[in-house]
Amino acid sequence: MYMGEDAAADEKDAKDKKDKKEEGENSSGGIVVETLMSIRTVASLSIERMRSSEYEKAIGEESPSSLRSNAMKGVASGLGVFVQFWGIGLMFFWGGWLLDKYPDNYTFRGYLISLNSLLFSLSGLSVAIMGATDSAKAKLAAARVFALIDRKSPIDSLSKEGKKLV
Repeated sequence: MYMGEDAAADEKDAKDKKDKKEEGENSSGGIVVETLMSIRTVASLSIERMRSSEYEKAIGEESPSSLRSNAMKGVASGLGVFVQFWGIGLMFFWGGWLLDKYPDNYTFRGYLISLNSLLFSLSGLSVAIMGATDSAKAKLAAARVFALIDRKSPIDSLSKEGKKLV
C-alpha cells in the first residue's frame, strides 16, 4: 500500500505493457486531471455532479473489487501498527525486567541509550526501505502524468461553440 504496489497495480502494468497506449479520457485519472485543469469551466457550467458520477463509474469499471482490496489493505496496515506497538511494549517489558533482576549489571541510562539507538536505527531502516522504488515503474508513472497534462483539453473555455450562460 505504501509503495503503491498491489495486485491491481500489477494488473494495470500488464495491461499497459500489452496495449501500450495512453490512458483514455474516460479513465478515472483522466477525468480527475481534466476536471482539475478546467475547474473554472466545470464550476461555471455547474457540471460538478456529472463529473463526479463519471468518475465514480470509471472507478467501478477499473477496479470492481476495490472495497474488498481496500479492506484487506486496511487490515494489513493495522496489523503492521499492531506488531510495531507490541514490539515496543516487549522492549519496555524486557528492559524493565532486566533492570529489576540485574540492577548491578544494567543502569537505567544504559537502557535508555540502547532503546533509543534501536528505535532510531529501525526507523531509519524503514524509511530507507520505503524510499527504494522501482525506477521502471517510476518512469512509467511519470510518463502517464505528463501524457495527461500535455494532452489537449476537450473543454475549451475560449471556444465560441457549446453551451453559453445567458
